[in-house]
Amino acid sequence: MSDSHQSMPPSPPSQLPALDTEADPHDYSDVDSGFGASIPRTTGASENSYSVTTGSGVYPYVYENGRRYQVYREGVYMLPNDVEEIERLDRFHDVFLALLDGKLCIAPVGQGGHRMRHVLDIGTGTGTWAIEMAEEFPDAKVIGNDLSKIQPPWAPKNCEFEIDDVESDWTYPENHFDFIHLRSLSGCFKDWDMSSTVRWDLRAVHQSDEPPLSHTAPGGYIEFQDYDAILNSALGAIPDGAISRYWGLVSEAALSTGRTFQVASTIEERLKAAGFVDVTVRKEMWPMGLWPKDERMKEIGRIGRIGLRSAFHAFATALLTRVLGWDKAEVEKLCQEAIQEVNEGSGQLYATA
Repeated sequence: MSDSHQSMPPSPPSQLPALDTEADPHDYSDVDSGFGASIPRTTGASENSYSVTTGSGVYPYVYENGRRYQVYREGVYMLPNDVEEIERLDRFHDVFLALLDGKLCIAPVGQGGHRMRHVLDIGTGTGTWAIEMAEEFPDAKVIGNDLSKIQPPWAPKNCEFEIDDVESDWTYPENHFDFIHLRSLSGCFKDWDMSSTVRWDLRAVHQSDEPPLSHTAPGGYIEFQDYDAILNSALGAIPDGAISRYWGLVSEAALSTGRTFQVASTIEERLKAAGFVDVTVRKEMWPMGLWPKDERMKEIGRIGRIGLRSAFHAFATALLTRVLGWDKAEVEKLCQEAIQEVNEGSGQLYATA
């Protein structure tokens, strides 16, 4: 369901390479990645000290159909931000680590003379990626931004979280970030080419003789880790059942809002059109369930299966009720039927990440 894109920005003055690529629900006292022995995890806590990152601000929520949503830019982002969703996001963080063999990214950050001073994690979600990146690079300042305040109230001192909408005008300096990271943001933005969402790097702004606008520093990297909402089967034909019906309906609803899930496979072309160089694409199979015979794939399917059960509800509830006019009971029924098919594994379904 995703392509990881790495690419160098068109960097002024000379072109250098870059990569496209409630209660606190977390219990960090005993972190369990969920990995099997066959999947290494290269990230680890450093001796970097931690500090409280949040103030006493009040962040109200909207409750709908038994789920909680952010009120900031209400309706822009269709997924919930409650405890169940936080747990799913952390589970999917483990899936992405497994797909990348335990690494946080595929960009060669901090290698070959590349300096890591400023890092931006767009749509940071629970903040887990940003926290682990800050631990791995204690001399870098890591910023994670999101529409929802669901990050833990503490983080390494070199990591901070901001509530912001990246579709609004940016206040970050130009030519600043050594690494920009985006993960699982398909369906979040309306226009990946011309909106201010991607003004930082994905489009080249040619006004008179001005250079392209970029917030990535010369020699810096940008990496996308994302998915296409395209269902695949190891058997060839997609079985006609609840999952394929679910997939079609949710994709249709998202497309009608102007925030399609069909993004990942287009990023490489968009980056090249914007003037990026050394664009690298890595694709991985993300199996739904335990059907693969390959032990690594089976383990990834095991890690993701629990999160996938929650994901069916998370992606469908607002889209099908708000956009297609379904009621809660109809959504629940479809989700349960799709979950049952995943448990059976007869369709040998997978996504590309």
